[in-house]
Amino acid sequence: MEVDHTLITTLVERWRLETHTFHLPHIEMVITLQDIEVMLGGPIDGLPMIRSVKLDWFRLCHDLLGHRSPDAIPHPHKNKSILAGAGIRVSWLKPLFRGPLAADATDEVVQQHARYHILVWFGSILFMDKSADLVLVMLLQFLNPISDTRRYSWGSGALAWLYRHLCKASEMKAMQIRGALMLVQL
Repeated sequence: MEVDHTLITTLVERWRLETHTFHLPHIEMVITLQDIEVMLGGPIDGLPMIRSVKLDWFRLCHDLLGHRSPDAIPHPHKNKSILAGAGIRVSWLKPLFRGPLAADATDEVVQQHARYHILVWFGSILFMDKSADLVLVMLLQFLNPISDTRRYSWGSGALAWLYRHLCKASEMKAMQIRGALMLVQL
C-alpha cells in the first residue's frame, strides 16, 4: 500500500496545532497510541525514548553498524553527503548489508545486520523522513545492545515524532512532512 499524498495533504490542512486533532466537517479525529499498537504493531509500553542527541554520528554508525561513513564524501548518485544532520542515507547502507550472512558470522556481525534491518524498518514506517532515503541515526542508540530494543516504547516515540511533524507541516511555508504517514492514511 502506497501513501496517498493528496489525502495526507488534505488531512494536514485540517490539523489543528492547539488540540493535536484533525478537524473534519462533522467530527474531530486524533491518532492515538492504541492506533500505533493495533495498526502498525508498534510497542507502546516501556521506557521513553529519551537520550542525548549530541553524539558523534559517524562514530555511532561505525560502532553499531560496523561501517565508517566517509565524512563529507558526496553520495555517488545524488551529490549529497552520506550523513545529513542526524540521518544516514539508506542508499549508502543498503549495499553494505546486501546478501546473506556467512554461516560463521560472529555475534557482533549478526547484531550489526539486525540493527541495520530494524533501523530501515523504523525509518520507512514509524519515523519516515521526507526524502525516503534517510533514516535517523539517533535511533541506533536504542538498539545497543540489540536485546534492549524491546525495552522502549517505540510507539510513543513515533507518535510524538508524527505530532511534531504534523504541526510543522501545517505551517504555511512547509513543503513536505515526516512521520508515520501510513498511520495517518489508515
